[in-house]
Amino acid sequence: MHLGAFPLLYSSCATCLAGFLDAVGYAQLNHLYVSFMSGNSTHLGMTIAAGQWQSVLYAGSVIAAFVVGSFAGTLVAGARQKPLVVLIACEIALCAAAIGLAAVDLPTSALTLIALTMGLQNVMHQNVVGSDIGKSFITGALFGFGQALAQFIRGEVGLSRALLHGSSWLSFVLGVVCGTTSIDRLGLMSSLVLALVALVLLLAVALERRTLEKPAKQ
Repeated sequence: MHLGAFPLLYSSCATCLAGFLDAVGYAQLNHLYVSFMSGNSTHLGMTIAAGQWQSVLYAGSVIAAFVVGSFAGTLVAGARQKPLVVLIACEIALCAAAIGLAAVDLPTSALTLIALTMGLQNVMHQNVVGSDIGKSFITGALFGFGQALAQFIRGEVGLSRALLHGSSWLSFVLGVVCGTTSIDRLGLMSSLVLALVALVLLLAVALERRTLEKPAKQ
């Protein structure tokens, strides 16, 4: 695989996976998400206003898990020169633990752990032609798409920047479509197993990239 293609491939797959797991979480967590914290924060505020304290607890725990994931991922990334492989390996371990929780009929705990995983994943964004992609901030992707189109018309940037933001949004929507289909037809356990397989494939690609980088430095 060409080294220059890796950031775009990784970012597209990671965003698609976030969409997949968001759809799974939405179906299982009373309309909460595992990566879309803006929606969860809106849900939290509405449940506080309505005095629905059990829902407040659920929403708050998912948001807190995401923050813990971003906190832990940032610490790991700061402690290592090339943290991508380590971070994906941590995601695999967390996803496997979530499958174990789902197997013993603890779906809420399983998906809260997945929210932590998504917080960690957002640390692993990639920069492609000046655009920061690979996060699950889809509002940001749409804003970036519109902004880059305006900058392209003014001759400030190439069209590729707008296309990257647009492809990030499309990757997320594709993931949501796949996640909705999976949770409807296969259930929670099988959907999490599919997510685990996707993470293992991402790890394999990241390891291949690291292998290709070594001869280039020698």
